[in-house]
Amino acid sequence: MKITRKKRGILLEYVILLCSILPLVAAVSCSVYSLDFFSGDFGVLGKSVVYLYQRIVTVISLPVP
Repeated sequence: MKITRKKRGILLEYVILLCSILPLVAAVSCSVYSLDFFSGDFGVLGKSVVYLYQRIVTVISLPVP
């Protein structure tokens, strides 16, 4: 009897942990990439990452002939 209760307790911990982390992951993913009805676009955080990547690639590729 105690073994099944212990297993249920561990399963409950995993469910609570998953339910507490999942909204955070969804919020970060929405800030990186926002999906509209017809098309998707980078969010606020995603645009800054894209601009940073473009600057780095431009600086690296400028000295190369």
